Amino acid sequence: MTATYTDPVTPLQPLRPKPLESACAARSTVLITRLARAMRRRFEQAVTPLGLRARHLVALTYLQDHGPSAQQNLIEALGLDASNLVALLNELEDADLIVRRRDRTDRRRGIIELSPEGERMLLAVDRALEQVDDEILAPLSAEERATLNELLARAGASGPLECDKEAAEECDPPPC
Repeated sequence: MTATYTDPVTPLQPLRPKPLESACAARSTVLITRLARAMRRRFEQAVTPLGLRARHLVALTYLQDHGPSAQQNLIEALGLDASNLVALLNELEDADLIVRRRDRTDRRRGIIELSPEGERMLLAVDRALEQVDDEILAPLSAEERATLNELLARAGASGPLECDKEAAEECDPPPC
């Protein structure tokens, strides 16, 4: 994994929606699943040139939101076992996106924090994802996008999502 990246992100092909052919297609689950798959493809196309995968971004975002964290907290928050987390942290450290240090009060405890390069990377990711939003959500007005974000945040906050801890795996609901 390399931490080199350039701006701007390569433009992506416009999303061509598939026609909704069945009664099942009118279900929110189906519509959200279709949109999520398209957004995931666009997400991967946008962050791959930055040298990141989804699991890297999940860990970096956690550190950005929570600040320096004990390695054990990351295991619990990301839902990874210790060996997978160590491999992930090695990749991030090799790319200079995180800094690992020992806790001064308990030398057995590892503390992980976002590096300045990691902060710059997250800014680049944010710009790339803004372009993805602009492409996929182009048919929506700014007000409609704000409403969509609010509704999705509220729906997501209403209970645990099955894939909110799966930093490395795709989470697809069953087909209709």
